[in-house]
Amino acid sequence: MKKTILAALILLSPLTVWGYEGDVVEIVFSGTSATVTIPSTADVTCQQDGAHVQLTSSTTTEEYTYKLSGTTPDGSLTIIGQYKLTLELAGVDITSQRGAAIDVESGKRVAVLLDEGTVNHLADSPGGSHKAALYFKGHPEFEGPGVLNVTGRTAHAISAKEYLQLKRTAGTINILSAVKDGIHCGKGIPDTEHNCFQMSGGVLNIADVGSDCIDSDDYGIMKISGGVINANVDKYDGTGLKCDSIIYLSGGQLNIDVSGEDAVALRANYALQLTGGLLTLNISGNGSKGIKAKHKTSEPVTVADGGYLTLGGTDCTIYVHADDIPQDTTVVNVRAISADKNILRQGGLVEIFGYGQMKSPYHTDGTDTDEGGELIIHRAPWQFYHGDFQYDMTSYVALYADGQPVSDYSDLAVGAFLGDACVGVALDGYLRLYANSASAQSPAFRVYDYAAGREYVAFATPSVTFTANSLAGSPSSPVRLNYWTVGDVNRDGLISIADVTALVNIILGKDDQEPYLYDHAAADVNRDGLPSIADVTALVNIILGK
Repeated sequence: MKKTILAALILLSPLTVWGYEGDVVEIVFSGTSATVTIPSTADVTCQQDGAHVQLTSSTTTEEYTYKLSGTTPDGSLTIIGQYKLTLELAGVDITSQRGAAIDVESGKRVAVLLDEGTVNHLADSPGGSHKAALYFKGHPEFEGPGVLNVTGRTAHAISAKEYLQLKRTAGTINILSAVKDGIHCGKGIPDTEHNCFQMSGGVLNIADVGSDCIDSDDYGIMKISGGVINANVDKYDGTGLKCDSIIYLSGGQLNIDVSGEDAVALRANYALQLTGGLLTLNISGNGSKGIKAKHKTSEPVTVADGGYLTLGGTDCTIYVHADDIPQDTTVVNVRAISADKNILRQGGLVEIFGYGQMKSPYHTDGTDTDEGGELIIHRAPWQFYHGDFQYDMTSYVALYADGQPVSDYSDLAVGAFLGDACVGVALDGYLRLYANSASAQSPAFRVYDYAAGREYVAFATPSVTFTANSLAGSPSSPVRLNYWTVGDVNRDGLISIADVTALVNIILGKDDQEPYLYDHAAADVNRDGLPSIADVTALVNIILGK
């Protein structure tokens, strides 16, 4: 019982401590106090002030388990030692008012066990000088099927000086908020194998962070082979996954939403090697990127010559949304994929949906080498995201230009509109329509020709009325969308006598009052460069079917 007596003698305030045989040190929090149980065989001493507990071990041969449970609104745990240990979270709720909630000052491996059926909560004090709510001087390895919720009120939510790993058996970690990064690794040995984020299992949810969701710093790498990451980037210049050297994605599933301006979902300052798993990105922030391979010239040589991206098997679905191209030169245009050097495509399906006024959503300053896989880019000049709507229906459409069926859609975008809102974009004849009312009005249709740089009104035959979960047309009998590249002077999707009247008004100069009602390009029916009486004759012939 000598250990128990020693611990009791050095307490800063009353503490219930008793010993028993074994290697588990148990800390039970209760309000502003805590009960610490130290086995008589464990080389551990304790200091305490209320529910703020500091445990120090001098062992270099024995691995102890520190088991935490209970609740405190003003407490913390600091573990000091020179040997590896296990941190068992068995249903603990710690809110600290003096620094980190848990600070493990051991430079060795720390096994973090989330007990089955438990939900654990950690929050640090605001405005401090500590690094994180949950801090490790060494390298933590998370396992166990429990749940851990972490809030970083001063800096990071979770920080490790070296690597941090989520093992295959890991449960769920929720980063509820952080002033800086959600998870930060690095500031230790300047070596790519020691400073890294590794994940082979578990679920990681990250939201409301001030900087990066996950940052592997000091030339650190990322290795993701399993598990699920759901991340939300809503701050200016924020990042979902960021590392100074290489991101390796060989498995698992990443779902990242980027709504912050000039932000990035995945960024590596040297290279990204995407060889497996699933990646779904939704990029809506002005000037933001989905995948960015960055070339930095100001860093040491280990990461200075970067900018490379390998698409070697990861199935990527990327939605990008843009306003007008930014006039602010400090914010670059939104892109799905961007590489400062080279892109090598070797496998997997990369499907990009680009909506809004933007340059090419797929860009490289170097070479784009195609050795396999599939790259599909769908684009439309209108802002649209299916997640903004509650209801949907299905339609099948066939496009007709100037009375003839269209077979090549590569330079065309087909959109459906309710008022000024785009509520659907066709993909090779399949058009999913959306609305926030189960029964909406009949949508209007538009066609944009990227080659011509022009938008046309299309007329649906038969007409389509939005009704949630309904079907319009079929693959064998689609709705016909007719548009006219010439002759539809009044932009109503039809060729009629009304267009002759509009054409005459243009010729007589009577279109000045309401110029938006007239399509001057469509008025040049005979394509001689000038609307004239000859165009009136050509338009009448179209109406008469001549």
